Amino acid sequence: MKIIISGSWLITNQTSLANLKNLLIKGFLMDLSRLKWIKVVTPPAGWTYDWAYLPDYLIAELKKGEQIIYKNGLTIFPLGFKDIKAENPEINDLMALTQRSKITHIVEFLDDKPYEEYDEEGTKWFCRYVKVVWWKPELKTWEDLPDREIVLGCDISPQQTIPYEFSSFKNFQEEWGNKGGLEQFRAHLAEQLKLMATS
Repeated sequence: MKIIISGSWLITNQTSLANLKNLLIKGFLMDLSRLKWIKVVTPPAGWTYDWAYLPDYLIAELKKGEQIIYKNGLTIFPLGFKDIKAENPEINDLMALTQRSKITHIVEFLDDKPYEEYDEEGTKWFCRYVKVVWWKPELKTWEDLPDREIVLGCDISPQQTIPYEFSSFKNFQEEWGNKGGLEQFRAHLAEQLKLMATS
């Protein structure tokens, strides 16, 4: 069973009908069945914003004419990678974004390959358009979010700005390999996101 309610919450294949009814009433549904990627995002030194892809940043970039959508609960922006591995996630795959030991976004890939772009320093980026399917834009600071290790149920630390599969981390395999793998991990993450959504 897979159900999506736009801008809302989650469901996994193991959600009971009773829980589904409860989630529907609360308006919390999201399909995490295509979540298998994680990426670290790190604002450069001296950047105006403390966190990457904050609402204020997206609004400012939109005013500059950047190809961003931030309207009526829909948020779409280009996500930058420093490596051609940006092409590895497939269209509709989901990725968790982590920064400063927090999970700040869950995004969905909308295109099937990256486009190249250079920043003001001449650094080459490989960009993919993504849609935000979960975040907490109303928080004044994302420091208040729970630590990544709690949210993911294991301690993993991606270092480079490339897409990593969760299953590529030894700590992930040690924690979730004998507990149902990705499927049970997604169910755990769904519960954590629900807790954050209602807190």
